[in-house]
Amino acid sequence: MKSNPFNICPTCVHENTCVLTTQKSQVWSCSEYDEETVTIATKLKPKSIMKKEPKPEMAIS
Repeated sequence: MKSNPFNICPTCVHENTCVLTTQKSQVWSCSEYDEETVTIATKLKPKSIMKKEPKPEMAIS
């Protein structure tokens, strides 16, 4: 079954503990909805995908 493109449950902080409905794939509006504020960059773990280049050494002459 495809999930509803307007479904708000996957981005709600209460998804795992919510008891308002068992049909979470059908929810498009909810008075208890609190959006999860985790950014995509955090989920991708940027440290593992971005390589740091060594900084050039400063020389004093």
